[in-house]
Amino acid sequence: MPPAIILATFEGGGHVTPAAQFARRLQADGASLRFVSDEASRAAAAGLPFQPWRRAPNRQPGAEAAAPLRDHLRAFWPPALVRSLCEEVICAPALAYAEDLLAMLREEPADLIICNELLLGAMLAGEKAGVPVVSFSANVWPYPTRADLPPFGPGFRPGNKEWHSRRDTFARDWTFSLYDTGLPALNAARAALGLPPLAHVLDQLRLLRLSLLATAQAFDFGLESVPEPFAYAGPLLETPPWAGRWQPRHPGLPHVLISFSSTEMGQRGALRRCIAALRGLPVRGVLTLGPAVEPESLPAAEHVEILRGAAHDDILPHCAAAIVQGGHGSVIRPLLHGVPLLCLPLGRDNADNAARVAEAGAGLVRGGRAPAWRIRRALRPLLEQPHYRDAALRLGQAIAAEMDGGAAASARVLAIARQGG
Repeated sequence: MPPAIILATFEGGGHVTPAAQFARRLQADGASLRFVSDEASRAAAAGLPFQPWRRAPNRQPGAEAAAPLRDHLRAFWPPALVRSLCEEVICAPALAYAEDLLAMLREEPADLIICNELLLGAMLAGEKAGVPVVSFSANVWPYPTRADLPPFGPGFRPGNKEWHSRRDTFARDWTFSLYDTGLPALNAARAALGLPPLAHVLDQLRLLRLSLLATAQAFDFGLESVPEPFAYAGPLLETPPWAGRWQPRHPGLPHVLISFSSTEMGQRGALRRCIAALRGLPVRGVLTLGPAVEPESLPAAEHVEILRGAAHDDILPHCAAAIVQGGHGSVIRPLLHGVPLLCLPLGRDNADNAARVAEAGAGLVRGGRAPAWRIRRALRPLLEQPHYRDAALRLGQAIAAEMDGGAAASARVLAIARQGG
């Protein structure tokens, strides 16, 4: 019989489409697959047996675009960010996520649970049912549990001085302790399931058989070795269902892609400043919004084409640069086309992805609140100095060498599923 797998995720950013792509890969490789997510994920999960969350938070199509991760409403102070994550996803709803999956396992047993790395409740379900669990991250690893990388969050770049090591150790230990704000809720969920308490929230990660990262090892500062239980699956970059085809209106002119998050991150002000920054430059702008921002909410501009969605693979061959907030997909796809990046981080993973771009020399980083004049000043060297494009091309080629559509990762996951608990 084919191995039965549940892949569980939620709507909170750009991770549903890669998860669905990986699920379809597993299905094509012979797995019996169920895809569990918010109702709003149904379109991205086309072709997969789909089940929505029942007790757990279940974002509906057309609901508030910011839910459940309301970055623009939070303070930038790390304790507030971690507390919000623990309350909205990681710890407070953990029992509901676990109960949903346990009910689904009773209805139809599974050999393996794959879950988004933030869904500790899904890990609880696997622990309670004796089903092995694999995490799936559509990005770099977000938790402070890897000593081989700078800690996630501040956008640190690697360093070889003693103070770099002290900086990273302090930030890693401090951030690790911040997650324990959710420990009472997580241990209450564990008690309700008859599981022993944990000393720290992130101790829950120790049960993972494998932590898959849907990015490239080359992008992750070009690591030479990877600690267990981590493995790189390579980027999974299916075009989202809402993105249409595109053709240039001015094929003889260099273009600049402007692409921020497809979910709400308070990006309207930054988008307006990007539009203003391109005014007077010898380029045409193409701004793609995704579902979170209405085109009518931005000022019309003759020099910038504003679109709900368009396939970036159609746009990027015409681009001399791209301006992005630093989401994983918005960074990786331009690099694959050898297009240098100006990153304006707004939150989530943005600063850390931007740090990887800057470390490779493939672009520049400015603040997410940078005024239009500063965006324009940073954009000029990307347009005029070829070494940025050369570095983007080198990094993009190294990333492309790791893109096998998830074949190697699928083989590893299926082996775990066949082995069982």
